[in-house]
Amino acid sequence: MTFAITKYIYPLESSILLSESLNYTIDNPRTEEEIELVKNFITKSLDESDEETSSMAGIGFRLALSLGDLKKGLELKDKEGYALQYYKTNEEKLFVDILAETWLILRFSDEEEFTKIAKNREELFRTIARNDNSEYAIKFNELANYCHVLSILIHNDDSRYHGESFLLSDNAYDVFFKSKNRKIKESVENFIHSNFSFNEPKRYEEWLYWFDAKDWIFEDAERLESLIIQDKIQEKGKKIRLSQKQTPKQKIFHIGGLQKTAYEHLKDPELMLLLLVSIIEYLVTRNPDNNKFNVEDSISKQFKLKCAVLIHNQDDEYDMVQLSNDLNSLYSQRSDIAHGNYKEDFNIDRIVESVRLLNKFIEHILNEYIDDRNLLEYLKDN
Repeated sequence: MTFAITKYIYPLESSILLSESLNYTIDNPRTEEEIELVKNFITKSLDESDEETSSMAGIGFRLALSLGDLKKGLELKDKEGYALQYYKTNEEKLFVDILAETWLILRFSDEEEFTKIAKNREELFRTIARNDNSEYAIKFNELANYCHVLSILIHNDDSRYHGESFLLSDNAYDVFFKSKNRKIKESVENFIHSNFSFNEPKRYEEWLYWFDAKDWIFEDAERLESLIIQDKIQEKGKKIRLSQKQTPKQKIFHIGGLQKTAYEHLKDPELMLLLLVSIIEYLVTRNPDNNKFNVEDSISKQFKLKCAVLIHNQDDEYDMVQLSNDLNSLYSQRSDIAHGNYKEDFNIDRIVESVRLLNKFIEHILNEYIDDRNLLEYLKDN
């Protein structure tokens, strides 16, 4: 029964495997207990959203209209599919029940703690009061980190992407609360908007809309799976290389954790910049011999040269002079922020643009890691 909530809404006939090695599957709530848990989680946010938007049509009314457009489109694109049959069969249900039954959840390793809390709310407060890092909380955090990595691989909005994940749950326990959650309303509004535009001939495909994103998710999840199942490379009789201190899976979880922390500080772009640069440093740079080199200067040169190689392999149309200038600017900003250097021409908009650019570069470097692990680890070690 253990699951987390995504930002996707769509009826699925059955669960779909996302990662075999991690035991992650995408599904709808199936049992009465699961549906009720999701319904309780979303209801207050949707009720309050209508109160706040009294000048516009209620969310239930707009959802019903949008489902009409979605059904028309599915008649042409997936006439025999389960989704269309579900919506036709359940037309008379309350909108909140339809949402609760079709909200996409991510199932992960079944933990006793989740089941106990779902059955007894007092267990939730005892767990939070203990503040211990339970096996369930650890598994949830791994899932959240994985979702951040997968999200940066599948998103299709370079101009506005700042590190968002398709996972709605912020922590291991928020699914058990009934308080207002801004992201619930945003997910429903995005679903409604995408439904209304479903039949437009030149519709923009939205990475947070399941009908558009499903193929991207499973393609990149399969690519990511090919990396995380690999082990450290052991070389008999040789010292363990720096790149082999962690397995690819451990690295992916660590990178996702840094991405998650960065996005949690969306209102602090300077801190985001530091964290995102640290992801790239973690993947490709190494500490030089401080008896021979200026450490800061050496890492700066590593950052620019190694990143340029990896990014160019993924985007050979990126002008190399511009790429060099962008990388130099990013690392200069990182150094100024990290060392508290005052700049008279400091511009917060420039930092925000750098955060956007860093996410683009991290996407390229992660793709290169998946495509050519040996190259990235060679650069890390040398």
